Amino acid sequence: MRRAILASVVAVALLSVFTVGTPASGAKQLNKALTASLKAPKRLPNGAFAPQLSGGTLATAEEALGISAPSAAHAPAPAVHGPPFAGGTNGCPNTFAGPIPNVRANQMCDLRRQAEEWVAVNPTDLDNVVVSQNDSRMGFNQTGVDWSLDGGATFGDYAVPTQNFTCAGPTHDAFSDPIHAFDMNGNLFYGAIGFNIFDGVNGIYMWRSNAANKGSFLHSPTGTEFSSTPSTVVCESDPGSPIFHDKEFMAVDAFPASPFEGNIYFTWTRFDFSAGYVESPIYFTRSTDGGNTWANPKEISGANAAICSQATIFGAAGPDSRCNFDQGSWPVIGPDGSINVVYNNCNSTATSPFGPPGVCQQLFVKSTNGGVTWSAPVMVAKDFATQPVNLGGTDPVTGCPSFRQCLFPNGYRMNDFPAMGIDETSGKLGVFWADFRNGGPCATDTSFGVPFPVLPCDNMNNDVFYATSTDGGATWGPTKLITKMPGGGPDPAAQWQPWGDVGEDGKLYVAYYDRKYGGCEGTGCNDITLAASNPRGSRWTFTRITTGSMPDLDVAANPFQAGFLGDYIGLQVIGGKVHIVWADTRGLGGTVEEDIYYASVPA
Repeated sequence: MRRAILASVVAVALLSVFTVGTPASGAKQLNKALTASLKAPKRLPNGAFAPQLSGGTLATAEEALGISAPSAAHAPAPAVHGPPFAGGTNGCPNTFAGPIPNVRANQMCDLRRQAEEWVAVNPTDLDNVVVSQNDSRMGFNQTGVDWSLDGGATFGDYAVPTQNFTCAGPTHDAFSDPIHAFDMNGNLFYGAIGFNIFDGVNGIYMWRSNAANKGSFLHSPTGTEFSSTPSTVVCESDPGSPIFHDKEFMAVDAFPASPFEGNIYFTWTRFDFSAGYVESPIYFTRSTDGGNTWANPKEISGANAAICSQATIFGAAGPDSRCNFDQGSWPVIGPDGSINVVYNNCNSTATSPFGPPGVCQQLFVKSTNGGVTWSAPVMVAKDFATQPVNLGGTDPVTGCPSFRQCLFPNGYRMNDFPAMGIDETSGKLGVFWADFRNGGPCATDTSFGVPFPVLPCDNMNNDVFYATSTDGGATWGPTKLITKMPGGGPDPAAQWQPWGDVGEDGKLYVAYYDRKYGGCEGTGCNDITLAASNPRGSRWTFTRITTGSMPDLDVAANPFQAGFLGDYIGLQVIGGKVHIVWADTRGLGGTVEEDIYYASVPA
């Protein structure tokens, strides 16, 4: 408890220096986006809180400010990168042995946070597994790459050289939310967002790793390996700008029969904080020349009066039918070259057929001409974004941040971002997400005008769901529960943050954090479970991926990292295997801190 009190005192002291509002003499003022995101968020007409900057971005900002700086009890080992390649691992490797080995991907020997992870496998060399993550080895947050040449048995790692780059003005304070993908020739493309803390300069950037380098280091997309300067995907160059480009994901068309083979696509959330929160539509851009140049960004979240309304309530331009209260887009390329995008949206209203306050939706849009034009949004499913919200300050026990939704006794901030996979033969699509429709009931708070769940709750039963489409996303089947008990009812334990894919023969695969093992529902420890189904989703098998439960990352265990486990995990089905990465709290020497672990199982 003494550590918890100390952490709270430090946070208060630092916030008095880094003011949120009009700065006192000698104080610095946060940029408009961070200022708005650290205040009480607005409420939407459907009762949900307005979208906020992604967890990784806010955690990065807090870390850069020193509010939640990670501890560093050990000196870091040198990064392992660059040809010539050799087997084995340097640094501080670790494998939790068991039927499914859990291999630590990042090789740092310190206690700094690694989170927000992703995995992609080289289609020309299935032993070449590449993992990326937010990486705090340099102090506050940058990003890192971990690469394997032996199918994930061992990894080398690499700190991405972002420290001296920005699209305008001084060097960015931090980078976050890395994502990467291979093309059909084994070239790796890597993206991240960069931003400043005290002005509005921010953007999305992309690096490349030529096929021969297998992700071991990144360089300029122009092809030269002697420059680490990325290409600028989008840049907000005005220091006073209220626009923030957040949570980018990317896809590369790697289908040789596609008319758009080789194109690189980004989707992201474009936040407008010109009057507090105004809107957060989904944007898109593409490169047709390997990332050297990028098309002008365009809004793709679209409009549909049947499912979206109230778009202008906070002053946004355009019709009220725009679907512009969005976050968490994910693009998937079809074998025909189509671009399929799913995202979370909260433009529904409390009086609409969507149900009680806090019910949002997963929406889908599509382009069949390389991103030139887009379909109107289609609703995949309802999303019950009704997890209890913490209306006080940062919780001194769990670390749950102010105005964030958490599944106590964990303080990890929740989101209902959707994931999507595609059967590369048939084009069948599957969307996966987790929500709180089977949780509660909880106490309610009406201080924001619309009742919303707060603690205490009868239960924290967050569950994982899916829906599929066999007609290219034009229509979607019923929402179905994945996290079931043997009798068919919902598992009473909490499951969250799923990522899924559609494998060979239309089989469905989804991995997620899970509190069903041992006494974890009460203590807050958790595991990773992989659920796999037959093509119809009528029969599921469940495999415990972790070799042992991860301890709860609460304030008593680690006041510097409590409250954040990332906004997503990573999963890819390729070459007859399911590849999974996650942020794991089983730290070095029995500590409780975040590292990235990898495991694979047969598909």
